[in-house]
Amino acid sequence: MKNTLDYLRDRYFEEQARFDHFENKCSKFLTFVTVIIAGITTLTGMNEGSIFHPQSVLEWVVLVVFLVGGLSVACAWGHSLLALRIGECSVLPRSKETAEYLLQVDDEAALKHIYNCYIYTLEKLSEEIDNKSRNLELAYSEVAISAWSLGIVAILISYMEIFK
Repeated sequence: MKNTLDYLRDRYFEEQARFDHFENKCSKFLTFVTVIIAGITTLTGMNEGSIFHPQSVLEWVVLVVFLVGGLSVACAWGHSLLALRIGECSVLPRSKETAEYLLQVDDEAALKHIYNCYIYTLEKLSEEIDNKSRNLELAYSEVAISAWSLGIVAILISYMEIFK
């Protein structure tokens, strides 16, 4: 049982480190997406917001693709927030009742209780990390969609400026 508890303790510390890793990634990604949103907002104000006043078919295409890119980056921001959301970070029981229970029972029952605590906490912690990972993956995909959309907008605007 001692080897099993040592193994579970190591897995617990690994999952805690993995949780911290995802938290750091989420906060950096959220900052990155916020800067992108600020840049997009600045760009839309250029030329007196002419992008929002389409007069030709090509300008309508630019507007639609721009809106797709803007919506995608907004969704990425939301998924970044969901990934960073401060929720429950499962930790091992640390209550007075648990400590007193461990003092009152024999060694075998105490080890079994500690084993169950590790198993339950690892399952919950792993589930929480997987949710963060899913949201971060969605946010990354949405940033990629936004980058492609805004790149197409830049190409189309360049084309329109060259052939004016």
